[in-house]
Amino acid sequence: MKFHTSHPALLAGLRLLAMCLTALPVKAADDPGDEYFRGYMMLKDAEKMESEGNLNGAFSLYQQMAEIFDGVARAHPEWQPGMLATRRSLVEKAMNRVQAGLIQPAAPAQAAPAAGLVIPQAGPAQPGTSGPLPSLTEALAQWEQTWRQRMTELETQNSQMQVDLGKWQQWYQWASGEITTARQRMTELERKSATLEAAIQAMQVEVAAGRAKASELDALTKEKLAIEVEYRKVSQRLNGAELAAREASQKLSDASLRISELETERNKALAERDAAVKERDTAMTERDSAASARDAAVAERDKLKTQNLGMTAEIESLKKANPAAEEVKKLIAENERLRSDLESAQKQIVTLKADVSRKDQEVAALRSQVATLQGEIATLRQESAAYQTQVADLTLQLKNLSSEGGAMLTPELARENELLREIIMRQLRGQYRQQQAKELVLAELKKMEGVSRDLLEQVQELETNRLALTPDEEKLFTDPAVREMLGQDGGIQGTLIARIPKNDGAAKPGASPVDTLLNSANEAFAAQRFAEAAGLFEDALRADPQNTTALVGLGYARQRENKLDAAAAALKKCLAIDPGHDLASFHLGVTHFKQQQWQDSMASFEKSLAKAPNNARARHYLGII
Repeated sequence: MKFHTSHPALLAGLRLLAMCLTALPVKAADDPGDEYFRGYMMLKDAEKMESEGNLNGAFSLYQQMAEIFDGVARAHPEWQPGMLATRRSLVEKAMNRVQAGLIQPAAPAQAAPAAGLVIPQAGPAQPGTSGPLPSLTEALAQWEQTWRQRMTELETQNSQMQVDLGKWQQWYQWASGEITTARQRMTELERKSATLEAAIQAMQVEVAAGRAKASELDALTKEKLAIEVEYRKVSQRLNGAELAAREASQKLSDASLRISELETERNKALAERDAAVKERDTAMTERDSAASARDAAVAERDKLKTQNLGMTAEIESLKKANPAAEEVKKLIAENERLRSDLESAQKQIVTLKADVSRKDQEVAALRSQVATLQGEIATLRQESAAYQTQVADLTLQLKNLSSEGGAMLTPELARENELLREIIMRQLRGQYRQQQAKELVLAELKKMEGVSRDLLEQVQELETNRLALTPDEEKLFTDPAVREMLGQDGGIQGTLIARIPKNDGAAKPGASPVDTLLNSANEAFAAQRFAEAAGLFEDALRADPQNTTALVGLGYARQRENKLDAAAAALKKCLAIDPGHDLASFHLGVTHFKQQQWQDSMASFEKSLAKAPNNARARHYLGII
């Protein structure tokens, strides 16, 4: 702060500030917090005097502290009554302790409350060499009493530490409140001081200009000096409260640590007691076992003593009887023979036991082998039955073919069969090449980092899946619709399902409208115009609603259009008219298969195979299901 020292009012203010600073340690009788803090600050000096042995000085300081705390309690009964009561109690205890030291100066200093207890040994005290030994019960009772005393002392110390912990917590809370209040007050005083400083500077300008009186400037200066004095007092309170907070925090830490140590010591004592009880129980069990063994040994000793007496009496009687030497020799020889037989029998028993164990193991192994062989025999029997069934079926088919082939096989049929066999072989070879190409594609894909030319060629190879026929092979297909299909890019494009039975293989000029519609529908179907074919089949059904050929064709056309519900409806209507229609059953099974209705699909395929057992496609679908 800058002041104009030439002004007389400012000089008077500085003199007043010097007087205030001279009389700074004043008693704030109207502030209980200041009085409490003054008494608390005397505690350090009193404890230091007491530790140095100056008991008179310590007692005097404790008395002053008691007077201060009593005065605060009387003047301000509503101010922190619990904390004041705690502090007054501690001061009273300290005064009693110092007074006891003054009365008995030669007595050793009392141990600090936080000092640890001397833990007695877990076991019973060893008796001296003289005098009778105490019984186990007395020793255990003595140890139990010592343990209980130690536990009582630990509980007492723990309770005292808990009380001290609560007191120091209250003290810490008070110090924290004092710190908060002091900091708030200091902030407020700093704000007021800054405001007054600005007002003083403005007033100095006004006084210099003659627009204000010097007394107004003096009043502002005195008010600022009072604020500075109060700021110093609050600063001292803040320092004291921070010191008290640090001390309370340290005391709290010490009390918590001591409580933890007491808890550890208590747990250790409990563990020692449990170990001692366990050791006692073990010792008592061993004692009982030893007593039982002793009783058994005494009984055995008495029995042997009785036997000894009996044998002695028998020997005496034998001596008196004076038996013949020959009889004695016979008895000894018989005894040796019996002993030898007994040893041989024992060895034989050991050998037989080993043989029995070995034979049991062999029997278990043989049983396992027999079970395995039985399973294999059952499997072989099933395979044999299946083979026998297949052989019987093949034999029957061979007989049928032999009986039919002898009458029907002509050179033309033989040539036709040969051509068909070549077609099938070519198809199989093509499928094999496609399979190899597929495997090559998969291998290339596994190690592919970029698209290779080999991969593209193999993918193009997979697209060539048509079956091409030679001119001689095409001559075998005499049906006009099939011939038309063969003319589509030189390959078979589809399968003709609905066909009008013909006696001469061609439509007559005077055919009925239904036959004409069916032929047109077949041609549209062969050209893969399925929607047009379905419309023609529907026209035929309007002319003849009971025509099963039109119903089957309509169902298959709808199936190729992927209109599965309409296809199933047409095929079911055909089966309602002709339940034994194998082609309708087959295509209904395919429709259900695409709808993933596996049970219905299986039933339809089985019904179709009942009428047409050579339908390989139906068996193929059944195998997939």
